[in-house]
Amino acid sequence: MLEKRSRWSELYFLCIPFDMAFTKLFSSVNLWRISYSTISKRYCSAVSEDSPTCGKKSDEARQSSNDQPENKGLVLGVYEEGEKFELTPVAEEINQKSGGKICKHLNEMSCHLKHGKAFVVTDILEEFGPVAIASLGKKNPGYNELEMLDETRENLRVGVGVGVRELVKRGCDHVYVDGGTEPDAAAEAAHLAAWRFEEFKSSGAKSFQTDVFLQGSGEELWKRGTIFGSGQNWARYLTDMPPNKMTPVDFAQAVLDMLCPLGVHVTAHDPAWIEAQRMEALLSVSRGSCEPAVFLECEYRAGGDRPPVLLAAKGITFDSGGLCLKKADEMRENPDSRAGAAATVGALKILAEMKVPINVVAVIPLCESMVSGSCMKVGDVLRALNGLTMQVECTAQAGRLTLADALVYGQAKHRPSLVIDLASLTRGVQLATGSAAFGVFSSSGEAWAALAQSAARAGDRGWRLPLWSYYRSMIDDDPSVDLRNRGPGTAAPCVGAAFLKNFVCAPWLHLDVSGVSRGGTPYLPAPRAAGRPARTLAEFLTAAGTASANVKDSDSPATS
Repeated sequence: MLEKRSRWSELYFLCIPFDMAFTKLFSSVNLWRISYSTISKRYCSAVSEDSPTCGKKSDEARQSSNDQPENKGLVLGVYEEGEKFELTPVAEEINQKSGGKICKHLNEMSCHLKHGKAFVVTDILEEFGPVAIASLGKKNPGYNELEMLDETRENLRVGVGVGVRELVKRGCDHVYVDGGTEPDAAAEAAHLAAWRFEEFKSSGAKSFQTDVFLQGSGEELWKRGTIFGSGQNWARYLTDMPPNKMTPVDFAQAVLDMLCPLGVHVTAHDPAWIEAQRMEALLSVSRGSCEPAVFLECEYRAGGDRPPVLLAAKGITFDSGGLCLKKADEMRENPDSRAGAAATVGALKILAEMKVPINVVAVIPLCESMVSGSCMKVGDVLRALNGLTMQVECTAQAGRLTLADALVYGQAKHRPSLVIDLASLTRGVQLATGSAAFGVFSSSGEAWAALAQSAARAGDRGWRLPLWSYYRSMIDDDPSVDLRNRGPGTAAPCVGAAFLKNFVCAPWLHLDVSGVSRGGTPYLPAPRAAGRPARTLAEFLTAAGTASANVKDSDSPATS
């Protein structure tokens, strides 16, 4: 549980004069002073050098694991060149050491080996047990515009992922991986493929832990890929946890425990603070549950005095649909309602470990949407922080209501240069693209182009969907209220984006991640959580932070 500390405190919510871009959005936000005596809050901005590093094994655990004999495996890659195969430099080295055994097996099994496949042999070298030989497809195919992927990197991920999974099945606890031409991409796939969710298996039934290592050169890039893969695996863990073990308080505590030691300032606001801020929508969604809502605010500041990027994410830890009750099959997919929040904090973990020179603030409303005598009702009218009224037409579409207040609060307080929100609002994108892509709605062509480039590099796909005023007209045509939370028709993702657009006045990207929260690639097998698009978001912010830092350096006057 979150550590709660009661103390006398005063909080000033101060709305300073805005420029013209913000005047319309926040014209109804009033200046008020809030005083209260019992606010429960925990925050942390740094950690001492003596504190243990998150995610590292203790010396005792490491010593215990070293007592067990290693079962070592090796993943090697080969390229397809027409009717022939070409060995990677690492595979060629192993082939020479083994007296040509790799080529021998390739000649015998060539008809069965194709991209996305691997076969395992056990007679290569004594130091390794099973060796997985995986096809990496064509050599250096580059960016495929039709597929919207950097296929050089993605083909390597697929090959490595398939190879690692084959060796995990055979009981290898130490897997060495051929990094090919992109060791960071290989490391991402290796860590993602080796990860397993066994949190609630009894100790005797748990599988062994598989550690992955680089075979060959490229250690620095491998470390980078390890950070990216581990960050996404943490997002997968947060998504896969059952709702009784990942309540809003549990989620906030997990974020505090992970991000605080990395230098991220994390504040977990309790319901008293939420009520004092007049976040009526979040309180209305959460009041049907016995679990208290938490408003999570995470600040990573390594970009000097530049304005931050604001991240907002849907964090409904269990969504019953409220009075518009969901079907049992839909409830089983409920962890996906927190997939946006999980990917957001996973990306923050990556940024902090990479020490990216950028300022990023994340605001995440956490709550449950449940049925009770006090739950939100169909027809309720709520007032958002910017003064707009919202009529609840469907209680099952509560995520956009919680995001409305988060977006207004984040922009009012932090004045961001760019706003990005992640949410699994509807199943519409999933029905359209399956697990192949997440939906993107953007008010900025430049931001969309940069995101698409980062997604291609990370092995994800973003598919831009329309943000036309046509969709807003579906939800603002009721003369009694400003907005409705559902509207007519079947264009649910577009209507959801049109709803959120009313609460944003900065350049904006809305990511609908409903389709990519589970499975999608050989190194992210279903039905486990995928943690996407954590790496895409981290790639995007890393590129933005590096570019901004370079511009600032070039503008600095020369010193003698």
